[in-house]
Amino acid sequence: MNETFSVTDLSSDQDPAVPHGGHSAPLPFSEDLAKYAMTSPLEIGQHLKRIISANVLVTVFSNHGKSFILTKLLAIDLKSGRFAFDAGSSDDANRQLLKSERNVFVCTPDGIKTQFVTGPVQSFIYDGAPAFLARLPPEVVKLQRREYFRIQTPIANPVVCRVHDYANPDGSAGLVLPIYDISLGGMSLVLPGEIPGLELGKVFRDCSIDLRQVGSLPVEIEVRNKLVMQQKNGNEQRRIGCQFVNQNSRVQNQLQRYIAQLERERRALLD
Repeated sequence: MNETFSVTDLSSDQDPAVPHGGHSAPLPFSEDLAKYAMTSPLEIGQHLKRIISANVLVTVFSNHGKSFILTKLLAIDLKSGRFAFDAGSSDDANRQLLKSERNVFVCTPDGIKTQFVTGPVQSFIYDGAPAFLARLPPEVVKLQRREYFRIQTPIANPVVCRVHDYANPDGSAGLVLPIYDISLGGMSLVLPGEIPGLELGKVFRDCSIDLRQVGSLPVEIEVRNKLVMQQKNGNEQRRIGCQFVNQNSRVQNQLQRYIAQLERERRALLD
């Protein structure tokens, strides 16, 4: 694979075939994540080369998280400090990416979450096919801690979080939200629309998550990030990322059992 790029502006909306798959939402950058960041250009280059060798699908979020493409990294040029990646299958998502000033790359090679941010990208031709070119990121977050490994909950058998101490505008209490994905450290909740009272940093002390066969677990959560995702059907889905706080060992053990069970079921479907 060439590591010297010959840039050619795209003059048509070509739509190359790319692998299909799910996408993993980015984690909010924080001081907690900063200690897992690689900042050495050589180390970053080596890690991205391993992602290329592993042929891992990468999700690139653009336009403030409202758009994304599924792609694969193609090549890295350490001398120029740039890397190339495939164009996505959606012309509209590709155009959104080209207009975006900040883009978040997320992938999970070998179950280890990798995340980094780049500035604007440019289109060019790589080995005769449409691709994008970006500057190497100044840092790459590589998470090996188990609590940051998120797994999506079953769509056919949804699980929910009950926020008992949420105050509704009409004066009633309680809010029930589907759980999109979950980890030992937190979860993403799906919002039916714009809901007031879920500001970043807001803590809810009286919550429970219904994990079906594992049972109902009492948890406390803190709202850490908000995200608007564009689904394949074109509809937007709002989510909030929540971190578990003051978690006891019993709840953590039950969460671990549930996550392990989901992983076993997912592997069984792939076999």
